[in-house]
Amino acid sequence: MKDLENLYQEFKDLRHIIHANPELGFNEFNTAKLVANKLKEFGYEVYEGIGKTGVVGVLKKGNSTKSIGLRADMDALSIEECTGLDYASKNGCMHACGHDGHTAGLLMAAKYLASANFNGTLNLFFQPAEECCDNEMLSGAMRMIKDGVLERFKVDYIYGIHNMPISQMKGYENKKFFMKKGVMMAGVSAYKVDFIGLGGHASAPHLCKDPISVANNFVNALYTFKSLELKDSIVNVTGFLAGTTKAFNIIPNEASVMINVRGLSNQELEFIDTRIKELATNLANAFNIKAIVKRAENIKATINNDEAHELARLAAIESFGEDECEFEHPHLMGSEDFSAFLDEVKGTYAFINNGDSANLHHPEYNFNDEVLLLASKYFANLVLNYLK
Repeated sequence: MKDLENLYQEFKDLRHIIHANPELGFNEFNTAKLVANKLKEFGYEVYEGIGKTGVVGVLKKGNSTKSIGLRADMDALSIEECTGLDYASKNGCMHACGHDGHTAGLLMAAKYLASANFNGTLNLFFQPAEECCDNEMLSGAMRMIKDGVLERFKVDYIYGIHNMPISQMKGYENKKFFMKKGVMMAGVSAYKVDFIGLGGHASAPHLCKDPISVANNFVNALYTFKSLELKDSIVNVTGFLAGTTKAFNIIPNEASVMINVRGLSNQELEFIDTRIKELATNLANAFNIKAIVKRAENIKATINNDEAHELARLAAIESFGEDECEFEHPHLMGSEDFSAFLDEVKGTYAFINNGDSANLHHPEYNFNDEVLLLASKYFANLVLNYLK
């Protein structure tokens, strides 16, 4: 793929432009416009504003009804960058997860494929807000799907990748590509449970309905539930908010508990949801106060399809060499909203070695530009192998 290698410098420079101008989820207006303009320049049909700031590029060749989808995420994180790079962000947020590289890498593949020979339809999905949810608790993938993206742009298979610092893939430092059948990443749910009581003076607790004691019992119940009833899931209390530091003689009206749940089974995640609501409600009722449970995030487990895995495996071997690929990599407890696409369409999600960089979501992280060529080769081979 010499023609693809010749594009490297162009898309390395483009990646640096995106990196220097990061935008948070559902606000990727300039990034989306850059993507749309590039796709038009390459000869794609372009559709904008899907899932608020999502972009879809469509390229049809020949007469085959076969179709394939490739996805990249575009959003940044609310992190102050500390890399000292010439192209570092100066606007208070940062591409600390490499979505700038995912976007540039897919655009690189898009330009190459625009002049390649294939028979069928290629749909490119540039997604907003992988890192966050909107007011309806929809991530970028969920919102694009709710907007009908998969009905409008049908695909037989869909594929996505993520860069991964080698420090987060211990034991596989000599590999470039990582994938497995079945569950690749955990699902995640986030909760805020508000216990509403009746505040008052600490000298007269009998005239109050203390939400702190109920919230404390709820936390203890959660950890008992976790140890006795769960198999493949993690439940952690990540925040407890109550009272004031300005006075020590006030029983507050409200206490709030934040919870993070991660699981490899979507069925178990729903079971946990039911149990959290039961525990909170029953404890609140027992002490005559009110509990309000808000599920602030709900990302399903990322589960690779066996059929799609075989297509990805062959493309990865062609792109990286079989010795550079690991097809039995253990699942990760991190999560990815690409799972929303995999819940609707056959596909796989995989990782590409980002080298010895700082970890994802770290203020010193930087995407390894060499991954641009690796990712674009993999994407190109997926398309050319399937749309022969």
